[in-house]
Parts: sequence; C-alpha cells; structure tokens
Amino acid sequence: MRWQDKVKQLMESQNLNQKELSKKSGITEASVSRYLSGDRKPRMDIIINFAQALGVTTDYLLSEDDTTSIGAYTEIATAIARNGKNLSAEEKNKLIALILGTDI
Repeated sequence: MRWQDKVKQLMESQNLNQKELSKKSGITEASVSRYLSGDRKPRMDIIINFAQALGVTTDYLLSEDDTTSIGAYTEIATAIARNGKNLSAEEKNKLIALILGTDI
C-alpha cells in the first residue's frame, strides 16, 4: 500500500478531512491535497508531520511492498548511515542536495 493510501485510510478511521489534517500537521490544505493525490513528492519532514498528526510512525507510512521514491528515502538513509564515514564532506553535501532536490 502506498503511503498516501495509508494516510487516507488513517484519516477515514480518525474521521478527519483534509482541512483537519492540515491543521494537525501544519501543512497547508492545498499542499495536503497535492501530496495525497501524488501531484507532489513530500520531503521527509512532511512525512514526519503526517505521521505525528495521525499518531503513527514514519516507518508505518513508508513501509511498502514495492519500491517507490518515498520508500527509497528509508533505503537512502540506511545507506548513508552505514557508509557515511567513508564519504567526503562534498559527497555528503551532494547526497543531501540530491535527496532534497536542491542545487549546492
């Protein structure tokens, strides 16, 4: 199940609409809509906000049967944690920029 489907399922079980999730998560209602429809890819801080607002762990939201870009966050974090000491500062900065989708 995709993370968006889990969020929608949790919203339904907690009787929350997008506006209420927006207030609880601190994410604008328009952005909540874009993330849940798949129009926009969330950063990890957004996933954390959703998880906290819904009372679940990020692991729950991100665990998927298939490998997607969101599930890749966990894989990337694990790879960096395991190999971080072997990376130069420049390589770490490039990885961070890649993950965040920014230029350095």
